Amino acid sequence: MPDTRKTILITGASGVLGQAAVNGFAAAGWRVFAADIEAADALPEGASPLVMDVTDDESVSRAAELIGSEACGLDALLHMAGIYTMDSFIEIPPETLSEMLEVNLMGVYRVNRAFLPLIRKNGGRIIITASELAPLDPLPFNGIYSLTKRALDGYAHSLALELDLLGVKVVTLYPGAYGEGMTRAAVRSMERMSGSSKLYPDIADRFRRIVMKETGSAKPPEKLAKRILRIAEKRRPKFRYRMNNSVKLRLFSALPMGLQATALRLLLKK
Repeated sequence: MPDTRKTILITGASGVLGQAAVNGFAAAGWRVFAADIEAADALPEGASPLVMDVTDDESVSRAAELIGSEACGLDALLHMAGIYTMDSFIEIPPETLSEMLEVNLMGVYRVNRAFLPLIRKNGGRIIITASELAPLDPLPFNGIYSLTKRALDGYAHSLALELDLLGVKVVTLYPGAYGEGMTRAAVRSMERMSGSSKLYPDIADRFRRIVMKETGSAKPPEKLAKRILRIAEKRRPKFRYRMNNSVKLRLFSALPMGLQATALRLLLKK
């Protein structure tokens, strides 16, 4: 008998949010292709590991051919792959910046381009995970990550309008803090910068302590996974969804740039 389950490809399947999404969709009866640069471990029933490097054209093409041979098409493509680092624009090594752009922006472009035929075949949809920081003014030392997500947001906006003309829905997510693993990774990145920066060691450490106080707002990644599942199963989803966004960040971004700079000097240079 033909497999009548809905089918989804999830990138970044080994990450905190990716794992939660894989488990959530599999539990709901979807056929899940769990893609990451290395095969994901301990997958639930209904999920299959898929080795795919989103920064490599050949790897993405091979993955598309494999899924095309095993499935009739894709009902959804969920982008969860992404990397984060904290650094100053004046000190970040060029190869680190290039890697972030390759994964966070070009990886999404590359996967969408390769898998669109399978999406169109099933009348499926593309779900892009941006960040709550994408529409906001970037913070110091977090601007590199914000740059990649702002670029991704602009790409997703244009792609949504273009593919809507072809009957393919593109949904962009703007999640805030989900999962203690994500917040711990952010803190580790800030600790690394505090130890390596020659220009901002003390300031970076103060910024790290401020961010650590705000990590209590992180929600379980399973909550985000449930929300994404509902979006994937909606008949007419919206183009954009914001989830657990920080009111403090939105208020800070609404300030004139002069006031932002004054506030940061008072917080970080005292």
